[in-house]
Amino acid sequence: MRKTIAVILAVSLFLVISANAQLLFQENFSYTAGTNLTANGWTAHSASGTNPIKVHTVGLTFPSYASSGIGLSARVDSSGEDVHRTFTAQTEGTIYTAFMLRVEKAKQPGDYFFHLSTSPLSSAEYFARIHIKSDASNNLAFGIGKRHTDTAFTGFNYALNTTYLLVIKYAIISGDNNDQLSMFVFNASTPATEPSTPTVGPISPAGSADPANIGSVALRQGQAANAPTVIIDGIRVGTNWSVTIPTSLEEDFHTLTTNTALKISPNPFTDYLHISYNGNLQNFKNIKIYDATGNLVKTITEANATWNGRDNANNLLSPGVYFVQLETHSEKKLSKVTLLR
Repeated sequence: MRKTIAVILAVSLFLVISANAQLLFQENFSYTAGTNLTANGWTAHSASGTNPIKVHTVGLTFPSYASSGIGLSARVDSSGEDVHRTFTAQTEGTIYTAFMLRVEKAKQPGDYFFHLSTSPLSSAEYFARIHIKSDASNNLAFGIGKRHTDTAFTGFNYALNTTYLLVIKYAIISGDNNDQLSMFVFNASTPATEPSTPTVGPISPAGSADPANIGSVALRQGQAANAPTVIIDGIRVGTNWSVTIPTSLEEDFHTLTTNTALKISPNPFTDYLHISYNGNLQNFKNIKIYDATGNLVKTITEANATWNGRDNANNLLSPGVYFVQLETHSEKKLSKVTLLR
């Protein structure tokens, strides 16, 4: 009885957390290398068709970041097409945006390559612009500005061809001209909780009107004289730190609980787990099973299958928690299962 009550309390707490925290958007670029982003769900809003942003040949990794090493990435250069993706518009609260970034080239004048905007995107509403500039020794500084002329920079403390994790915090404050922006830059590992002091900010530039909502992420290719060349991967947008920057699949699970297209039974299971995808078969890609540490143990290419608790080499797996990931051409979703013996 005591165990039953504990389970009920844990589930209740889980539901409360899930209701109050949302992963609004994630992009791991799990597409074919060399294809245009506009062929994979992104929309061009400037210079359409000119030097389009493409899926890069490799993905990025960063210690403990939940989106590390999944899929490929995008290479953002200069003098070309700008693209965006929308998510559910937010008009209150705090929005966190995280992504892995590797800078291949930067210019001394500097320019921005990433920003947030509204849903639908408005060309007059580009906010949280992320800038990069270099000094004479090719050291890098990252900057964040509410618009283009109010950018606050780090020192020239960062290096080319190094993968960093950037986190943007956008706090919507009641009233106008008072929203606050902060930026965190990490170079070693992903913190489980939000640091008390950001790398830059919070800033709230005077006279800078607030947007109607926050509802899209955008990649920008500026002028060749100023714009950096970057590899970006693992973009995540959420309504709190732990949802946006989870440090494991276990933490990431509560952001992905609406996996109604994937039917799994029984759960827990002992010998066989029946997995059935009931969505559009043309949208189906695969099903992958990970252990609790995030290691891929099994790949299933059929939409309806039975898993026998063995890995890709047919080794019998140990009892414990596993994550079943459904991957379609538009998204990835996780379900948590328990293997008993």
